[in-house]
Parts: sequence; C-alpha cells; structure tokens
Amino acid sequence: MEGTPMKPPAAILINCDLGESEAQVLDGTQQLFFSKIDLANVCCAAHAGSERLTRLTMQQAAEARVRVGAHPGYPDREHFGRRPLFGKKYDAAQVAELVSEQVAFGVEAAASVGLKLYHVKPHGALYNEAATDGAVAEAIALGVRRVVKDIFLVGLAKSVMVNVFRRQGFVVLREAFADRRYTEEGLLVPRNVEGAMIEDPAEALRQLEELVGFSDTICVHSDSANALGMLAALRP
Repeated sequence: MEGTPMKPPAAILINCDLGESEAQVLDGTQQLFFSKIDLANVCCAAHAGSERLTRLTMQQAAEARVRVGAHPGYPDREHFGRRPLFGKKYDAAQVAELVSEQVAFGVEAAASVGLKLYHVKPHGALYNEAATDGAVAEAIALGVRRVVKDIFLVGLAKSVMVNVFRRQGFVVLREAFADRRYTEEGLLVPRNVEGAMIEDPAEALRQLEELVGFSDTICVHSDSANALGMLAALRP
C-alpha cells in the first residue's frame, strides 16, 4: 500500500473478529467464517487466544485470500478485554504501548505467511472507550503510528474516534455492527443490557440496510449467537 493514495473502499466490507477461540478452530467453525468476510480482525494474543492461534489464523486468512488486521485489546483475559480500564489500570501512555506491542506482533505474524496488515481495529472496551474519549483514541493512533503508518484504522461510525483518527493522519474505515443494537446517541448498547445483541439473521440484514449509508465496513462478532447465520444473510 506504500506509495499509493489510501482511501475507503467503494463497496461495503464485512469484517469479523477471529483468532480468539481455540475451540472454533478445533471444530472447524473459524474456517467457515472466511468464506463470508472481507476482513479478519485477528486477536494479537492479549485479550484472548495465543501467539500460536494468531499465526494459525493469519495462515487461514492467507489461504482464503481474506485481508487481515490487528485487533489489539486490553490484556484482561478474565473479562475478554471487555472491561473498561482506561483511567483505572491504564493511562494514555500505557494504552499507546500495549497497542504498539500488539500491532507489532500482528505485523510480524502476518508477514510470516506473506501478508501485510490492511487495518487495525481496537477490541472491546478499548474500542468503546475510544468512541467517546478522544484521549483513548489518540493513544491508540499513537501506538499504531509507532509501528506502521500506511494502514486503515477502524472506528465506530459517527463517533469521536473517527475524527480523532483522521486528525492523527489515518484513513478511517467507518464501522457499523449487524449484531449489536444502538443507543439513541449512536453508541453500542452495553452487552450486559438485555436485548443488546441481535441474533436473528433477518433483523441483522434489516440493520445492515439502515447502516450502509454511513459505513465502510460491517461487523459480525465470531462469538455472537448465530454468527454464521447472520453472515449468510449478509453475504448469501
């Protein structure tokens, strides 16, 4: 991508968080995702998974010809990286450092199978914090820039992080979610709220139709109930 202008894709891309579950590899589920997605957000062995699983996921992506991105998150395995920790356990400098370390590993793991990272998408609580707190978003951008500059950053469409990432010099893929419900403010309904998750493929498709006008990429989480069913509806 070096030497060529970076711009968002002309068509909507479907992305999925992968490399988080050994069980999904063992039962063949992870491999099935690759036929329905354009982008794989590969866990960097911090919030889940392992270095071996990251490398295996990169290899599967290469075989499926799916573009890969680093998916850095808080190294809080007990809560799958979904517990807010900014200002509690991590400050801005520490967030930049953990992002830098994980993206560097993602770059190396991708290169080992002949791939180049296409994007970086923060995971879980780190993503949600960046959607409302510019200091978190800036720390993420700084951490990425220490490792690689010509890369897309993925951010929640219409949120603070999109504008911060752009001001930091990155081209942004505006993201929407087919398997999550939204608040009136355009943020994601917290997972611990009843009804926060969408499981019905028809509803996921309806939501996609509402979101594509201001999004470059749509996410379905690999650990969502009926994730493959929803992906089949989005990408028949």
